[in-house]
Amino acid sequence: MVFSDGFATSLDMVVTVDIMQVLLGLLVLAGIVFVVFLIVFLAKLIRTMSDIAHLVEQLDEPVTKTVEQLPELIVKVDKTMADVNVLTESIGKSVPEILGDVETITGTVSSGVEAVGGAAESIGDSVSSFFKGTKDYAGAAGAAATIIGQILGLITTFMPSGSKKKRSSRRRRR
Repeated sequence: MVFSDGFATSLDMVVTVDIMQVLLGLLVLAGIVFVVFLIVFLAKLIRTMSDIAHLVEQLDEPVTKTVEQLPELIVKVDKTMADVNVLTESIGKSVPEILGDVETITGTVSSGVEAVGGAAESIGDSVSSFFKGTKDYAGAAGAAATIIGQILGLITTFMPSGSKKKRSSRRRRR
């Protein structure tokens, strides 16, 4: 159909599109999206860098004070380590002596227990011989002497050794 003004009307239209122009349009669109993304990313990066700068300013004074205290702290640690070393050496020397003393005390207590057991046995023998009615007074006297000897041995076992000097209660005047 043709109208009087010279235009043809047809429902059929033909559109030709060049693929290069479509790809170029898509590339421009991707470029615009990338630029927007880059602007947002740089804005967040600038904000983060500002926060980091503020944090560094806040931590500058405490870190500086801590660094200034480090030499003094190292000296204190060295003194402490020297004290620990002295204590360790002292313990290394003292422990064998203490173990020797414990062994001596254990032996002394064992001897004391044996003496008490012997004394109890002698007392029991003396009491039983007394009540048996025998006239053997020599055996009873010997048993009594044994008991007294064992009691004295027990007492001397637990008495402190006389090697230590007693301190005078009076002070020397100058």
